[in-house]
Amino acid sequence: MHHLPDSSIQARFANGFARTVELICPQCHEKAIFEAHPWQEHGRQVVATEMQCSRCENEMLLVQLLDDMGSSKPGSLFTYPAPGGRSTMPGAQHLQALSGPLARSYDSALKLYNHAEWGAAALTVRHLLEGLAARLLPADKRSLPLPRQLEALQHDVDFARPLQDIAQLMAPDGAFGRHFDDESSIDKVTAEHMLELAEQLLQYLVVLPGEMVDLRSRIATAPVPLRRGSGVA
Repeated sequence: MHHLPDSSIQARFANGFARTVELICPQCHEKAIFEAHPWQEHGRQVVATEMQCSRCENEMLLVQLLDDMGSSKPGSLFTYPAPGGRSTMPGAQHLQALSGPLARSYDSALKLYNHAEWGAAALTVRHLLEGLAARLLPADKRSLPLPRQLEALQHDVDFARPLQDIAQLMAPDGAFGRHFDDESSIDKVTAEHMLELAEQLLQYLVVLPGEMVDLRSRIATAPVPLRRGSGVA
């Protein structure tokens, strides 16, 4: 089940349940209004219905949780399958903290992609990469072409810093390391923070390299679009 924000509801029935929902159809990949059928209550905890895309008539399941009074619970609207388009990447708040303009460029690229504006989305992504490289590089390298900027990042950005920080945390006198001498001192918060650290390390050392290999493979095997004016009949 995929969570939908309440803001996606465009109209409601008299009882407050969603009547029309706007989202990107997973079948036709267009933003469309989905018309909900009458809701059916199940177990006094949820209501469910089917809804249909106004463009291609694709049907999706819509589920809403109920509160103790039998009314729709705010922020508890779900659909299956997931809508089309892409969701905001995990950790986007860090990009906002680094640079507001870069965060807005990312948001723009995402919105263009989700509106099937492929060319504009790709150009905005390039603008985002150029802005990110310029933000991270010293002033004397900000005018380089994008490929050379990206090459320069490996020399001007300290990619080893996350590993150094983790090593300090796990040292015998570090925030985590000192707990291993007394297992009983490890509480829920400490265990949660350690699990989060492990997940971030896995993302850094395993997931990112693996995803890059997969992406390069997909790029290498993707069909090459014909250029305009190529003369191909």
